[in-house]
Amino acid sequence: MPRSAAQRRAVLEADPVTGEVKASPAVREALVRGKLAAAHGRRAGAYYLTELGWAVRTQLQSTAGTAEYRADAEPEAGIFAAATGDEVAAEGLTSDRATATKAAFTGLLEIRRVLNTGMADPLAVPAPWERTRMVQAVALTLEAGGIPASRLDAAGRRTRTGYRVLDTDEAGAVRVEWRGPANSTAKSEAEGHLGQCAELLGHWGWDAVVYLGARRLRFLHVTAVRSPAGPDRVAGR
Repeated sequence: MPRSAAQRRAVLEADPVTGEVKASPAVREALVRGKLAAAHGRRAGAYYLTELGWAVRTQLQSTAGTAEYRADAEPEAGIFAAATGDEVAAEGLTSDRATATKAAFTGLLEIRRVLNTGMADPLAVPAPWERTRMVQAVALTLEAGGIPASRLDAAGRRTRTGYRVLDTDEAGAVRVEWRGPANSTAKSEAEGHLGQCAELLGHWGWDAVVYLGARRLRFLHVTAVRSPAGPDRVAGR
């Protein structure tokens, strides 16, 4: 546990997506000595939480009653959150949003570099941080890959066709659907689009398998463990 209030504050205030620590040099050096942060990445002077640092952050948030990472909590203003497909938002991807998405995904790769130590290719598989925040990690991968997210209007009706990422009852797994407005062609086109999603996710170390569910709705079952059958198996027919 960090010894000083400044160190605890630095851990709590680390970027919630990338884990980058913004603090004085003395505080950052103390976190490095405590194995809570590491100097890493392409930018000189950039420090990121280690796996231990993320665990301590979670512990500090729990102690402080922080709800920043509750699944049902709205993201705070100014904090990037990947589009899951259930957001109420205006149409169109702004240049600011595209830039923020790219920066967030770059940060996610930095997390892999920091946490996947001892691997020949630390970028090839999801980091422990991603495995505990799978909905956001998978959604960020899809959004950064240029795949559109579905959207809702204020009444809860779908206004745009795209992916939808949601949690499941199974630990370590999320579900990706291809959803669109009523009377759209989203359902009939789902298999092709989900195949594209599976290919992208597979490239970044996720196992994405297409299944046929209730009402013949196809979806991806996504885990962080590769399946011997590969990402293009269709089950449930």
